[in-house]
Amino acid sequence: MSLTLDQVIERIKVRVAAVDPNGPRKVLGVFQLNVKTASGVEEYTIDLKQLNVAKGPASNADVTVTVSVEDLIAVSAKTLTLGDALTQGKLQVVGDASLATKLAEVI
Repeated sequence: MSLTLDQVIERIKVRVAAVDPNGPRKVLGVFQLNVKTASGVEEYTIDLKQLNVAKGPASNADVTVTVSVEDLIAVSAKTLTLGDALTQGKLQVVGDASLATKLAEVI
């Protein structure tokens, strides 16, 4: 099954919504996800502090991750690990790189 960008974002929204806001959390950070598509770059904010996912740039991102739509889908489908994407240069990270690796938990 081939996923679309919208399906990946929907999956992220579901995973973020499933986090217990009062329970222990492994990741507290704000991510800006820049997804390179055929028509340009789409920006998403994944806020794991407020447990919110929205389209548009983050005003206070701890980490900005830039990735192609194909590689994001591969990471979401678990055919490519975030670590491999990083070492292969398929993922650009600006900000807290150790926090960026934890993004895999919601993608």
